[in-house]
Amino acid sequence: MKRKKVAVIGCAGKMGQVVCRYLLSHNSYELAAGIDNGRAGDDLGAVLGLGSTGITISPNLQTTISESHIDIAIDFTTPDAVVANAAVCLQAKVPVLIGTTGISQEDQVKLDNLAQKMNTAVMIVPNFAIGAVLMMDFAKRAARYMKQVEIIELHHPQKLDKPSGTAIKTRQGILEELGISDESAAEQVPIHSVRLPGLVAHQEVIFGDIGQTLTIRHDSLNRDSFMPGIGIALGQMHSFTGLKVGLDL
Repeated sequence: MKRKKVAVIGCAGKMGQVVCRYLLSHNSYELAAGIDNGRAGDDLGAVLGLGSTGITISPNLQTTISESHIDIAIDFTTPDAVVANAAVCLQAKVPVLIGTTGISQEDQVKLDNLAQKMNTAVMIVPNFAIGAVLMMDFAKRAARYMKQVEIIELHHPQKLDKPSGTAIKTRQGILEELGISDESAAEQVPIHSVRLPGLVAHQEVIFGDIGQTLTIRHDSLNRDSFMPGIGIALGQMHSFTGLKVGLDL
């Protein structure tokens, strides 16, 4: 079977580099292009520390998608760039997988409308770690029985958004489980954000009840923990149209 061609937007960033290495070793996907303004013109392999790959990093997403015949794009950039990047991909009918967090609800609606119009897919995944997805599912189940809950999310100082997309998604799931749809009620599940050197991505969901507490915690110790989820998400990109938020296991 022919491998699907993938472009990584933000390929020189910390997550982008890990994703590129993963794709280079994958049997079903081909790393066909890397887009990053900061390292434009460099060989992607040199950025990855792998020697020459013959892939020159491009500064122009639209041109790269057209010339490289991309099947799927993956975005790991910044909150102020990701929506415009996704729009370029969708207008070219290229499904886009987004790992960048901090996208507003209003922008999510815009991306959904564009994806529906172009009959293609956009998936926003706050956390690709399978353990983190399970943590969110377990938290929803616990909320049925223990309704007093707070969330602590801990990340490296370079993370731009606060609170994290994982924490917001966890809170949304808990509120849905409790039958609460009013956005003003979100403070019923407080989120505490920590940004410190030495951290990667961590979250605790702490439930309290009479005479007991329950803590559900997930820790990503390095960015390789996200790669199995990347593989699952890529496999789902041609199975739906419109916007999908979160990874289904």
